[in-house]
Amino acid sequence: MRNIWTVVVVVALAVIVSAAYNSFFARPSGPQLSVSPLDSVAAHAADAVSNPEIQPEDRVLGQDGARVTIVEYSSLTCPHCAQFHAEGYRHLKSAYIDTGKVRLVFRDFPLDGLALRAAALAECVPAERYFPFLQLLFESQKGWARSDNPVAELVRLGQLAGLSDQRAVGCIQDEAGLEKIIQERLTGQEDYQIDSTPSFIIDGRKHPGALTAEELDDILAPLLG
Repeated sequence: MRNIWTVVVVVALAVIVSAAYNSFFARPSGPQLSVSPLDSVAAHAADAVSNPEIQPEDRVLGQDGARVTIVEYSSLTCPHCAQFHAEGYRHLKSAYIDTGKVRLVFRDFPLDGLALRAAALAECVPAERYFPFLQLLFESQKGWARSDNPVAELVRLGQLAGLSDQRAVGCIQDEAGLEKIIQERLTGQEDYQIDSTPSFIIDGRKHPGALTAEELDDILAPLLG
């Protein structure tokens, strides 16, 4: 029965999410983003941008009263985003978030349809498990993103966050949820000039690339006094 359900999942999801993400990612006028090494080698030159307003639906890690807010735009299939979450993020969390100095807002900026599906799945995870689940997706990215059946792998990972197969499939299929994520990406692109992942908005400056622990320290030190 389990094998039959897996086949149903893979076949169904091969023809789903259709209009929402297929039309967007095929749009001639849509942004052609890349995750080439150049995206994270640009010396992390910071461009001035407006500070995003935190929305009720935003996923936030850290205390409301933190002195500094970092808004991260990442794609769950982006290798440089996975690199950040394996390195710089760990330092950011232990040295700044867990100590109440900084809060992190994570916003999806999917670069492809698979990243969009993964983001939709993560949105269904209970709030207290959201950031650990993001870490799981980034840490296991090479496995599920390169799998012959990546959607089936996502459904399997969803089980680890407490989602049933049926619930996981429903989340990945949910057109309203997919459209919300697409709009989040468009807002990042149009309002904050996000053009590569990962990108971080910190105190009105956009910092592209997989920030290291040292770079985070250099950016945050003057803001925290």
